[in-house]
Amino acid sequence: MSAKEQLRQQWAARIVEYRASGLTLKSWCASHGCTVDQMKYWLYKSKRASSTSPTSSAPRFVPLDVKDEAQMSSLLLRVGQTQIELHAGFDPKLLREVVRALTEAGATC
Repeated sequence: MSAKEQLRQQWAARIVEYRASGLTLKSWCASHGCTVDQMKYWLYKSKRASSTSPTSSAPRFVPLDVKDEAQMSSLLLRVGQTQIELHAGFDPKLLREVVRALTEAGATC
């Protein structure tokens, strides 16, 4: 992986962390050792890349391993227009990843 790609991924992770923090941009940047201008630049690049990318709206699939389907109760979860059926014993971490992928792809909760 190139240094440019590593930097892009590092900032993508920072953006996710900032958005999940609930802090203001200024507060988050002060506590994470970056400037507001740097974060604004990367937020702009991130938004621009997602709006121009032809695959930005394409769904991403996460594998799901279902053990004994006959013995499991189920729950139907809707994220936007997408429906996810959950069975007893599902992996909460996997569910978070699936919902995050759907949200990033443009589905609304």
